Amino acid sequence: MSKKSPTSICFDLWPDRDKRLWSAAISNGDFLDPAGAASHWAAATKTQVQKGYGKWIFHLDAENLLSCAKTSKPSSRVNENSLRSFITRLEAQGLASQTIASRLTDLTEAIRVMEPSADLTLLKKISSNMQLRASPSRKKNSRIKPPHEIWQACLCFMRELIISSATPHMVQSSRYRDALALGLLALRPLRRRNSSNLILGQHLTLEHGIWHCVIPGEETKDGEAIAFTLPQNHAFMHVFNRYLTTERQVLLKQPLLNLEAVPSLRGPLWLTNRCKIMSDHAFYYAIVRISTELLGAPINPHLLRDCAASAISSEAPENILAASRILGHSNLTTTLSHYEQSSMLAAGANLMTTIHEIQTIEPIAEKSETDRLPFHHFKDVM
Repeated sequence: MSKKSPTSICFDLWPDRDKRLWSAAISNGDFLDPAGAASHWAAATKTQVQKGYGKWIFHLDAENLLSCAKTSKPSSRVNENSLRSFITRLEAQGLASQTIASRLTDLTEAIRVMEPSADLTLLKKISSNMQLRASPSRKKNSRIKPPHEIWQACLCFMRELIISSATPHMVQSSRYRDALALGLLALRPLRRRNSSNLILGQHLTLEHGIWHCVIPGEETKDGEAIAFTLPQNHAFMHVFNRYLTTERQVLLKQPLLNLEAVPSLRGPLWLTNRCKIMSDHAFYYAIVRISTELLGAPINPHLLRDCAASAISSEAPENILAASRILGHSNLTTTLSHYEQSSMLAAGANLMTTIHEIQTIEPIAEKSETDRLPFHHFKDVM
């Protein structure tokens, strides 16, 4: 197997000036120094932009455009020729236009926070042009499904798996896990990172027969804690308990459990067949794979958040503010962008009237107010 060629330069090998500027940009600051322009970013965002900038540094070095400019400002290296050759390099790597546009966005954001006064007009223009070039690989509207429809498909599939095999086995348990994860995301649309990293006994606790989920602010994108309960009806509890006592134990290669052992369970909720926590990427592709099989369309974890927002927009627009907070959005504008992805906005007048009322007098809507939102309700057909 041939060794993969490098496409990026790690932070330690960046030019000294770039390292200092980036470190200052992500610094939280103290009583002497102000916080950096990127200090509020989530850890994952910092990592992504840092890696993206490392690809730019790699390109400059490969083109001999860095050696004579190591002490110059990062923005001074940005010109039509350097950007044109950068895009050519990325295209040669087989990257799609949308991915290249994302790389340019990373570069733009890195320079913006390292040099707040930099003129980014050219970079933003080229990035925008690349976005326009990007041919959509998928149409969102056609893949947005009502959450209850997604849940019912998952529920039927899990039941079929139980009936089809008297003795659980690894393949069945993996598919059961994927269907449950998809169904749970439809009902509780967390971000992928939070969903894949759920830990029993830490984020998920069973109290008086009710599963509570609490995610601290340091683990969320907007820095605000999220708290809610899992569905409590018989249909959900039956398949969830089945996963904990049977399918998860198969994945762990451990003996099956009885219900009395469930409250004391600890460790990752979602496991691979190697007894390890599922990575973000593994979780993502599991959701895409099982949704394609059950619904005839690939639905990724982020799109499930659009499904949730769309359901509220059509069924209960008065709850848009609660949706904004449950979805982890720091402002209403972000939630609206989710609504605008949907083809369910034929009754948009009601939604816009509600939005105007919210903006006039903002009601209190805690993130824990999940039970009254329509995408958390589904028929108990068990």
